[in-house]
Amino acid sequence: MAKQLQKLELTKPFTKIEEWNFTALKNEGRKNYSDESFPAKDVPKYIFTGFEKACHFEYKFDSRTEQFLSFILENDKEVRKWVRPAPNQFHIYWQHNSKLYEPDFIAETEKCIYMIETKAANELTAPEVLGKTKAAVKYCNYATEFTNENSGKPWKYVLIPHDKVTKNSSFHGVVAANIKS
Repeated sequence: MAKQLQKLELTKPFTKIEEWNFTALKNEGRKNYSDESFPAKDVPKYIFTGFEKACHFEYKFDSRTEQFLSFILENDKEVRKWVRPAPNQFHIYWQHNSKLYEPDFIAETEKCIYMIETKAANELTAPEVLGKTKAAVKYCNYATEFTNENSGKPWKYVLIPHDKVTKNSSFHGVVAANIKS
């Protein structure tokens, strides 16, 4: 019982898939998720649409890397469904429980659920990234313990360098070498 109380203090579960609220540019503010006909620096300006496996019909991305990862998630047969979590979807705290970590993606396959973060390759060892990684690994370990007791799938945390994400990558190829838990 004490172990369960300790877990409750460190992590809080999510209860439902939260909705996103986006605003778009008046003209051409929406793009298909596979469209890369514009400069990468402009990715955050657009709302991307055309998803079928995702839990929402549209998303915004912070980078071309995230846009390309959505392409992989949407098109790889191994991925059953995926979500770009809305703010406050997960309650994962780091830096002595003073900061909230929001993962980039959650993807489900037949055998596992993956919490996925993409980062610039030169930032992987930054203290902030390491702190978030430690908290996310802990969350995935707790989630796996819970799902093991309730006939669910294990959770794994994946930290992917930006230069490993290309549109022609497979989900397994991008994820396998970068699992942290």
